[in-house]
Amino acid sequence: MIDIDNFKRINDTRGHAAGDIVLRRFAELARGHLRVDDVLARWGGEEFLLVLPATIPEAGMVVEHLRVLISQHRDWHDHTPLQVTFSAGIANHEPGECMEKTIERADAALYQAKVSGRDRWLTA
Repeated sequence: MIDIDNFKRINDTRGHAAGDIVLRRFAELARGHLRVDDVLARWGGEEFLLVLPATIPEAGMVVEHLRVLISQHRDWHDHTPLQVTFSAGIANHEPGECMEKTIERADAALYQAKVSGRDRWLTA
């Protein structure tokens, strides 16, 4: 589970059109660095669900690579410099576990990453 940090501030200071561009550009950048079987989907608002099949224990490395890529990207909207970061929670889907439980665990890890300072990821 990925959440763009301080996204409300982007909408409030740059406008909702700029926020929409950031969301689209985030997805484009991320998808450009994922495998063909990986799935990135907008979950709601500024949250994304990233499914990385058969990635244990590399999921942290994938998310860290994306975190660095996004934090170093500057040309988000109208060529005006903008710092965008994200926080993420990673959960391994356990055999027999319903997907909702896996997502709940990822969301709890995401929440901890946010309260721990943002621009980071934690594992459930």
